Amino acid sequence: MIGTILMTGASVTASLFVVQVAVLPLVFKYSKCVQRKMVFSNCSTLNYPRNLDYENPASCNVIGGRNFSIQFTSKADQCPIKIGVWHIVPCCLFRDMFVIRDYTTIDPTLQIQLQRTRNPIVLYCHGNSNHRASPHRLQMYKVFQRLNFHVITFDYRGYGDSTPVRPTERGVVEDALCVYAWLIDSLDPENRPPVIIWGHSLGTAIASNLVANMARLCEEQGVPVLPQPAALVLEAPFNNLMEEIEKHPFSKLVSWLPYYKETFVKPFNDSSEYSFTTDQYLTAVPALPILILHAKGDKVVPYELSVKLHETLEKSRAQHPRAAPLVLQSFERGCGLGHNNLCAAPALDNIVRNFLTKIGVPPPQTNENTH
Repeated sequence: MIGTILMTGASVTASLFVVQVAVLPLVFKYSKCVQRKMVFSNCSTLNYPRNLDYENPASCNVIGGRNFSIQFTSKADQCPIKIGVWHIVPCCLFRDMFVIRDYTTIDPTLQIQLQRTRNPIVLYCHGNSNHRASPHRLQMYKVFQRLNFHVITFDYRGYGDSTPVRPTERGVVEDALCVYAWLIDSLDPENRPPVIIWGHSLGTAIASNLVANMARLCEEQGVPVLPQPAALVLEAPFNNLMEEIEKHPFSKLVSWLPYYKETFVKPFNDSSEYSFTTDQYLTAVPALPILILHAKGDKVVPYELSVKLHETLEKSRAQHPRAAPLVLQSFERGCGLGHNNLCAAPALDNIVRNFLTKIGVPPPQTNENTH
């Protein structure tokens, strides 16, 4: 009996070993689907919460939100694309919405408020999994509302209620560009408020590609070149995709293999669908103010990758006469902060306020006129 159990255990161990050293490397190296899911974890069966009513942000515990969509023809995928978007208003509008008008959500006609606002507007580019209603993202929107920022948050193609097309770097950057173009077009061109592009995790690379290649991307879309945002905020960024793959928790299972880099890392370098080289992108925009936020306890994207990114950009800006502020703000270990919950950092509000003051963005108004 004992011998049978030992033999069974040895057989299982041997099978797992074969999978780890042979099957897994081969599947990872040659399966584009597996590689893509590593980058874009947009599997709907893993999304949480499920069965969302995107058309009613209040059902997702979003106070003061309205749902709409942006539609365009994709140059990347040669097909119609619909992007699901939420506009979430700042706390300073709550009194008019809930006391005077007794609204629970924003009426679509109140888009005029976006045209009149002088308060900063955050265009939020989320990370590689779930959708715009993920719990940690909902908490970050509340931070923006507390700061009296308007928020424009959206789902890339293949995510949420957006068109279910296979995402690629070119495609999701195109989505970000079209939402940004819609936003700029919605604002008063004579008195445009500050627009801040805020990326989290993979969204930092998407936002970085967007700002670095703005002119070329606009030319591809056949639209006038859009102005750069007032600032770029990178929450838990990596310096480039290859180093993030090497440092990912999954890699610990196979990094000891002698052919690890050839089978698990090189395919991302050779891919025509994504490169996400944030460090290369951002050296092209030295005049753009950048705030980097990263928790030292982040187990998904190690803090050291933000340090590398900061060092690269600092060096590239050293000799530039118009170099804008570049700030790396770390959050110490032991504070319970990791990859998805910097929204819980007590100092976050002041860090953002201080950065905006540093770059000359005026403080938000505390009561915007909606009439």
